[in-house]
Amino acid sequence: MRIDFTRTSHILFFIGFLPGLSFAIGWAFFQFLPTLPFWIDTISPLAAYGILYAIFERTAWRWPIFSWLGIVTAPDVRGRWIGTQQSSHRNKDGKNMTSRVVLEIQQTFTDITARTYYKRWRVAHCDGSFIELDGEQHLVLLFESEPNSHHLGDDTDTKGVTRLYYVPGEHKLVGSYFSDNGNYGEVILTHRSHKLLHRFDA
Repeated sequence: MRIDFTRTSHILFFIGFLPGLSFAIGWAFFQFLPTLPFWIDTISPLAAYGILYAIFERTAWRWPIFSWLGIVTAPDVRGRWIGTQQSSHRNKDGKNMTSRVVLEIQQTFTDITARTYYKRWRVAHCDGSFIELDGEQHLVLLFESEPNSHHLGDDTDTKGVTRLYYVPGEHKLVGSYFSDNGNYGEVILTHRSHKLLHRFDA
C-alpha cells in the first residue's frame, strides 16, 4: 500500500506522531550531548525521522497494532507459497491442465515484488500492489514469464495479471489469472514459510 493523506490515520501517524517522536528524540539527544555543534540539533530530528520511517517501512508495519489503528490495511503475505494452478489450456487428452506452482513474495509497507516458479516456467519479473474491492484487499500481480532454459517446447514468453485474495485464518491465497495468450485459470496457494528459496523445488 502507499501513504495516503486522505486517510485520517495516515495524517495522524506520518504528519503528527512520527515527526513529534523524531523531535523528542532529537531534543533528548542534544540534552545529553550539549557540546555538539548547533547544526546537529537541526539535523538530528530529520535523522531520527528517517530512521523511524525506515524501521516502519521494512519491519514495524507488520506489527498488529498498526492494523488495529488502521494505518496498515494490507495483509502480511511475505514468504513462500505453494499450491496449484488450473488453466483453461487443455492437454492432449482434452483436459484442463493443472500445474504445481510456487510463489515467493517480498513485501514492505509500500512495495511488493514476487516471483513465480513452475516446473517448466519461471516468472522473470512480477510487480504487485493491493487494491480494495468490495471492502476486501486483493493482491494484483503483473507478470512476465518465460520458459526455463531446459524446456524445449513451443511455449513463448507471456504477460498477464494475477489477482489473489488472502483468506484470513487459513494462510491461503486464492484467485485467478489471465495472460495475453488467451489462457486463464484459478490459483490456490498455501503459505509454507517466510524463507525464500528462489527456485521451484515443490
